[in-house]
Amino acid sequence: MDIVRVAEKLKAFREAYPPTEYAIRQDFAEDVVGSTSRVTGHCRIIAIDTGAVLAEAYGTRALREPVPGAQGHRDTRDPDRAMTQALGRALGLFGYADANGIEGDTDEADETGISRAAAPPPQPPHPSTNPATAARAKLRSTPAGWTSTSVDTSNLKAVLNDLDPAMRGKVRAGLSMAGLPTDIPDQLLIDKFTEVESFIHNEIDNLKGAS
Repeated sequence: MDIVRVAEKLKAFREAYPPTEYAIRQDFAEDVVGSTSRVTGHCRIIAIDTGAVLAEAYGTRALREPVPGAQGHRDTRDPDRAMTQALGRALGLFGYADANGIEGDTDEADETGISRAAAPPPQPPHPSTNPATAARAKLRSTPAGWTSTSVDTSNLKAVLNDLDPAMRGKVRAGLSMAGLPTDIPDQLLIDKFTEVESFIHNEIDNLKGAS
């Protein structure tokens, strides 16, 4: 099946409607759908004298990684192809359509040889993500396997258990506020053990000094 190319549609359109009477405005935008980068072309045919939009259409392409050594931003020509697709559809809405073809499949074949979509850009953390909450959850988690740098915590737990209930509750509250584990596991990595041990002894000294 022969396809009427966008360039042919545009030529026919311009023979009837010069740029002084009808403007063609195009732009494109990039976004991410799921895990796929996408570029969307946008085209409007506008009457110069009134500013009225007579036809408007969009065209979408997967946005792929740039061709190695190519010039320009993301030079796979995907933005150009998306805008060409949008132009073809807008011209089709204006009456310059191929009765035997599918609108949108009217631009030149892709010859870049690049088929993989570009990786989506890094996304900022969700606003609901509280760094302190995440840190506390990480601190409370027990590593899957202990190494030679892990320390037995039985003596440290004995220090807590020997406190009277009221002081023990205050120390545990202080641990929680500091983002440290309140339920001490049987072993801790040495750096975390040192941090927890130092905090507990300092907290006990401060509470005794205040009493």
